[in-house]
Amino acid sequence: MRARAAVWPRLGTLWLPALLCGACSQPAYLARLGWEEARLLARRQPISVLLARDDLDAEVRDRLELVLSARRFAREALGLRVNEVFTSFADVDGQAVVYVVTAAYRDRLEAYTWWYPLVGRVPYRGFFDQDDAQETGRSMEARGFDVDVRPAVAFSTLGWLPDPLLSPMLALQPVELVETVLHELAHVSLWIPGEVAFNESAATFVGHRGAVAYFCAGPRAQGEHCETARDRWTRMRRRARLFAHLVRRLEALSAMPMPRRAYQARRAAIHRSAARGLVRHGLGNGASVYPPNNARLLAALVYMTRLEDFEALVSRDAGLGPALARLRAALRNAPQPFAALDALLRSEAS
Repeated sequence: MRARAAVWPRLGTLWLPALLCGACSQPAYLARLGWEEARLLARRQPISVLLARDDLDAEVRDRLELVLSARRFAREALGLRVNEVFTSFADVDGQAVVYVVTAAYRDRLEAYTWWYPLVGRVPYRGFFDQDDAQETGRSMEARGFDVDVRPAVAFSTLGWLPDPLLSPMLALQPVELVETVLHELAHVSLWIPGEVAFNESAATFVGHRGAVAYFCAGPRAQGEHCETARDRWTRMRRRARLFAHLVRRLEALSAMPMPRRAYQARRAAIHRSAARGLVRHGLGNGASVYPPNNARLLAALVYMTRLEDFEALVSRDAGLGPALARLRAALRNAPQPFAALDALLRSEAS
């Protein structure tokens, strides 16, 4: 779910197929999602048809060709399943397609989760309508939770449906566009029900590391874009390390018995320190961690868990594709994906 601040990925993952097949306790929500998804799919046009038009804007043409090229790279070089994802284009109104609500307990680093069939428990809920998202956010706040509501320019149905390229994505710069395409395609091949931090962090790795491979040695190897892709991946990993340090400090604070007012004051001081660190290292304006909001913090962490360990898979190999193949093999029948990652790293170190 990448959205507004520098720490956010620019996408949102909405698991529509699973939502539509279960949970009769939420019929209105499911019916609205189904209706909006049907409207979105009805707007699709094949990208190949658009590219055949003589009057197509040159910049739009370049972006569409880049998406198809990145898609081929994902399939041929990275070994990812791509299905029919991003073979069509849908023009949508506004700059956001979905709105994502996250909530967390205020007195501890624990996210509120929603359960859906097939995908398990997830720490966010997606909406096509901003008012619906805001209403849910206000309801969660009234129940005493930290809440964050943010827009997203893309979403994934995990390959169950032919997700189109959405018009807001055309505004992304080339490196960020390729990152987003590869991130979403990673979900089609790498998905463990109920393991959102692993799924999203693995997709962050595939998106950023894949963009490095694409622009530095792939079909569109370019010095400027290669440098940008490398820099963005380096900055993401630095940001992840800073956030991991923040979490350790907050967890240590939560373990200390103290009055609620003192806890809140200490928590605010830790968040201010983290915000200054982001600014000092050029990794953001600090708005993502201060004022204190556990929902915003945990939602960011979902995309930045153990990125160095994912990177270590590639450093031992000549290419990203073989590393992803080994990771997928290690995940087969593995009940705990991060434990499977640990075992894979140990085996390769021996």
